[in-house]
Amino acid sequence: MPPRGPELPSRQVEDDLRRRCSAGEWEPGERLPAVAELAHQYGVARNTVIKALRRLAEDGLVEIVPNWGTFRTRE
Repeated sequence: MPPRGPELPSRQVEDDLRRRCSAGEWEPGERLPAVAELAHQYGVARNTVIKALRRLAEDGLVEIVPNWGTFRTRE
């Protein structure tokens, strides 16, 4: 089996957002920064952030509300 390359940027963003949520940076119900702001913070494309947020939403950690933003859902 060939060695795995570096982790995908969207996975890195996902892992860090997950860590930040666990650390209490955003309380349940609190809005996360906008996609554009997160993309700037991480130095990645907006689509990379969107992929990461969608995976967090699939896990129930955040809720994406179209035209409103992304909100923390649980501890």
